[in-house]
Amino acid sequence: MRWRAYYTATLALAALALGWLAAIIHCPPQLTEQQRTGKMLTGRVTHLEYTDFSMRLTIELLNRDVPACKVLVSTRGCDYTMQAGDVVLWQGDLNEVGNRGNPDEMDYAAHLLNSEGIRYQQHLPLNKVKRIGQSPTLLTRMATARRSLQLKVFNTSLSPETQQFVVAVLLGNSRLIDKATRQEFSAAGVAHVLALSGLHVGFIALIIWWLLFPLDYLRLKKLRILITLSVIILFAVFTGLSPSVVRATIMIGLVFASLVFYRRSLSLNALALAALIILVFTPSALYSVGFQLSFITVGAVLLFARLPQSLESRHKWVNNLTTTLITSLVAMLATVALAAHYFHTVSLMSVISNLLILPVLPVFMVLGALFLLVTAAGMHWLPLNAAIDGIYCYIHWATGAVNAIPGSHISGVYVSTFGVIAYFVVMALVIMWLYRRNYRYLLASGCVLVMMLAHSLWIDARTPKQGLIVFNSFDETPVMYYDNGTGYVWTPDNEEPDSSAFARYYAGFLARHNIGDLQFITNDDTLRLDHAFIKPPYAHLMSHRILAVGSGKWKHATTTRRIAVNDIIVTKRYHGTVQKLQELYQFDQLIISGAHHENARLKHECDSLGIHSVSGAISF
Repeated sequence: MRWRAYYTATLALAALALGWLAAIIHCPPQLTEQQRTGKMLTGRVTHLEYTDFSMRLTIELLNRDVPACKVLVSTRGCDYTMQAGDVVLWQGDLNEVGNRGNPDEMDYAAHLLNSEGIRYQQHLPLNKVKRIGQSPTLLTRMATARRSLQLKVFNTSLSPETQQFVVAVLLGNSRLIDKATRQEFSAAGVAHVLALSGLHVGFIALIIWWLLFPLDYLRLKKLRILITLSVIILFAVFTGLSPSVVRATIMIGLVFASLVFYRRSLSLNALALAALIILVFTPSALYSVGFQLSFITVGAVLLFARLPQSLESRHKWVNNLTTTLITSLVAMLATVALAAHYFHTVSLMSVISNLLILPVLPVFMVLGALFLLVTAAGMHWLPLNAAIDGIYCYIHWATGAVNAIPGSHISGVYVSTFGVIAYFVVMALVIMWLYRRNYRYLLASGCVLVMMLAHSLWIDARTPKQGLIVFNSFDETPVMYYDNGTGYVWTPDNEEPDSSAFARYYAGFLARHNIGDLQFITNDDTLRLDHAFIKPPYAHLMSHRILAVGSGKWKHATTTRRIAVNDIIVTKRYHGTVQKLQELYQFDQLIISGAHHENARLKHECDSLGIHSVSGAISF
């Protein structure tokens, strides 16, 4: 069919209708009060992960009188014998997943709903969850196999960092990598190495393809294609069918199909078909950061593919170097806005990082695959372990060396959603100019850039330079007073605060308010400024007299008359009642930390006593 411009509206409406229908079919159902509470719920464990003292179970409900859906159950305590595929029984008291309420934070409820299809959660003691049988599926069997192999990896002589890297790159579990390592790789512009993507699938396909080259001499090229594709599909299923891996598997499958049927393969069509298949079966993948980064990167590389052709040389090594440099540069430019939006970091040396790391990654994957086979067989080969450790040490050194270059990355960058959209409009206009050579597209891109800059200045002008905020966290209750780029942080229930962890958790807020300097006040310190005074457990900030109870010296502040304060912050270490606080202090409102396990009881007590209470983050 000949392409006509008015087909665009028809195709857009068809795509919108298909997407709407798929979203309705896959949207998790709303449960009634009778279905959520007061009844025994039965479900199959589809995924589980452990923390230090708790377990997070993703459970698929199996009750006949309850719509099929997934729920998130967290337990106090761990049962290391439980595995995916187990059927469990517990007393239901499901609540809708909510956000902590911190400003500029990720929408956790929407993320859980969109990425994993989970609308409800429950927290209960471990002994309230009873295992009553097993009902494994293919995916749960694969998850059990991954976990078993993962435990064997952790029992080898590899260093802990190398073990985590092997599990992330070859088993698809990057959650075990600590946040400091993630931040280091992200700053160097090679965060894609830590998560399974088309890069890894492509390496695996090339390795299998090269190993099977003798089949060509036997005139069994189609068998070579079939075996390679089967291995890739098995790898995708084994690692959990992440969107980036599925996308690469579909694209490689279409390329192989074109070879089998002697048809021409169009990469952009293959990319579009991969996106269509993924979104039809899992529409929520559209909101996944991995899905967005994966498809945008590959799409940009394909659209800018004509650039290396215009710079061809007679020397093959020059062409390879030029292609690698341009591909890395295009991938960086395509994802810089999203990286700044989600991670608040912009890497300026990602091209150098990729040139240093990507050549050794296939070697690492070959040795890692051999290592997994040896480990699965219950054997240990020390020279192989030493080689894998050495390659990871080199990769870690390369990221550290790039980050050590002055100006290699910019931290604390804030890009709004409008800024991301405007950036991709500029990219689209540049691509149009590249293909049509009409300078009106460059003029339009300049106008959009001006609009983006004006919007950024408008946001900066409307953002207050001074303020006070009490963050809502499950680990602690940070209080921060900020003034002209400096943040003064007081964590009354944590005597040894981690400054780097705080900066990572609240990177969005710090970037939005241009806070580049953090000063932490411990319970033994005293802060005196023009408009701020902190002497734990008391503080006088922004005309508010604040008291933090739960730990510290507040227990000894008993006098014959009640002490007047404006706000009392209840931290996770407080185990008393509101009435007890009312006997000691005269206060206007009670701020209940999200880390407190009995916030529902405290809120109910405040309501019965007529005391205003706030559960979550609050700013002044």
